Amino acid sequence: MLQRNEKLIKTKLWQYLFPSIMLTAALQIGNIVDTMLVGNILGTDAMSAVKIGMTIDNIMEIPGYVLGVGGSVAAGILLGKREREKANKVFSVTLIISLICGFIFALSSPLSPLLASILTGGNSLTNDAGSFIFVTLLGAPVLSLALQFINYVAVDNNPTVASAYVITANVINLLCDYLILKFTPIGTAGAALSTVLGYGLAMLVLIIYLRSSKRMLKFTNPFKETKSAIKLAVSTGIPTLLYMIFLTIKDLGLNTMIVQVIGNDAMAVYTVCTNVILLVELLVGGIIGTIASIGGVIYGEKDYFGIRSLSKNVILYCYSVLTVLLLVLYIFTKYIVAMFGITSGELLDISIASLRIFVLCLPFYLLNKFMTTYYQSTEKTKLSGIITSLQTCVAILPIAFVLVFSAKAVGLNMLNALMVSFIASEIITIFIAFIYRKIKYKNQGFLLLPDDENKNCLDISISKSIDEAEKVPHEIVDFCKNRCVDSNKTNLIAVAAEEMVINIIKYGGKKADSIDVNLRITDDSLILCTRDNGTPFDPTDYTVDSDEFEIHGIEVIKSITDIIHYMRVLDLNNTVIEVKL
Repeated sequence: MLQRNEKLIKTKLWQYLFPSIMLTAALQIGNIVDTMLVGNILGTDAMSAVKIGMTIDNIMEIPGYVLGVGGSVAAGILLGKREREKANKVFSVTLIISLICGFIFALSSPLSPLLASILTGGNSLTNDAGSFIFVTLLGAPVLSLALQFINYVAVDNNPTVASAYVITANVINLLCDYLILKFTPIGTAGAALSTVLGYGLAMLVLIIYLRSSKRMLKFTNPFKETKSAIKLAVSTGIPTLLYMIFLTIKDLGLNTMIVQVIGNDAMAVYTVCTNVILLVELLVGGIIGTIASIGGVIYGEKDYFGIRSLSKNVILYCYSVLTVLLLVLYIFTKYIVAMFGITSGELLDISIASLRIFVLCLPFYLLNKFMTTYYQSTEKTKLSGIITSLQTCVAILPIAFVLVFSAKAVGLNMLNALMVSFIASEIITIFIAFIYRKIKYKNQGFLLLPDDENKNCLDISISKSIDEAEKVPHEIVDFCKNRCVDSNKTNLIAVAAEEMVINIIKYGGKKADSIDVNLRITDDSLILCTRDNGTPFDPTDYTVDSDEFEIHGIEVIKSITDIIHYMRVLDLNNTVIEVKL
């Protein structure tokens, strides 16, 4: 009856899933519709110019992404470990550094014509690309700040606020896109301006987060212990750093090869294919994103059962959605291509054939995407970095060059050869990751976690039932007795456990319908962790202040235990009680 179940984890997954999907969907819809509007209003050449200009956008976003993703994952793990002050330091330092980097990029905006000329080789796309790059660089401070809040707000008990911010930003972005592109003569600069305006004006939504009672991360002095905070954020963000760097190298290499070797029409087709990847991110990226929001915290708590449950459900949901998406892409290929302004002629036929080859890489792409996010969130940053590097650039770039130039030499379709290279690179990435795991982590499974049946760990769940609560101390006594733990210490932790779960049942409110209890025996301590989804309550701050209302047992727990910690993490009450052996 007391066996550990998935109830709280699944509840959290569904609570974070919708906001995460909406956040990712808003991001990707903004990018996709941006491209569609440029293609339909300004033409395919302008669309290709924006795609080329996005290389500079990628470079500009490197500090924000690395510090935002790396910092938020690190902060989540620290919150899971109950190290709130360190989490606050990481939050504060990364926010300031990202903003400083944004202003440095803004000051480099006069270099836009030179950068555009280098990227396009001085061809007919140069002016449009330069206009887009100029405004993008000017808006760097706004976009850098946005990247920080998007990541931190989701981790810090406010996933709905994060998604509301991104949705609002992209609604404003797309509205401005249509009005500026349709009714002003500024061309591709309008696409960049709309993005900056969207994320800037939408920051009013963040007031909700800043005033939230659930918020755990606070701004502290960023000039103390700065080095350690940066080191922690960057080390966790290494996969993201590699992703951004290699994405830039890949775009430079592939864009140059496509324009110079295959032609401008091929660039338009390639742009459509890359937007299909954005469509995949739109539908499944948010599901995988729950790993970053929830996984790091659960891992920090050493809840390995929870990590396995979360991962299993995320993979199941992702591939269910992808199966439907692949059917849609194959059945409605013509109409999907037409949405990007390619509606007739030979270019339409070429685009349909190429896209149908390209989408075959998506099942493998999805697995690599999951592994990158999962291993980053569980402190396997080296493995995550290897997968990111291979998937983003190290595998695709040489394979693409070999296949395209081989196709050219023998007179085959170079564009189709390029599409095949994406399939090959994803498969090779999976294979190399498998070999690395076998060598580096011998006799460990795919998730690289300790065995569930840890002899020194008791992991159980109970429902909102006094009868089940009364069984908890007996489970603990039997567990400790079988491991020869001092009986006096065992009785203390058993009493503390009973008092905690009974008080959660009595005073946790209607939402407190499930309680997870974990007991770990270390060399010098008995560590009891309780987690529930009831009303926020910090037992460390509680004192008896009324004869009419007293939460019985809290004072008893404080008197018989050595350490008690509390955190509201993932919108759950997390209390850790320790008895020294």
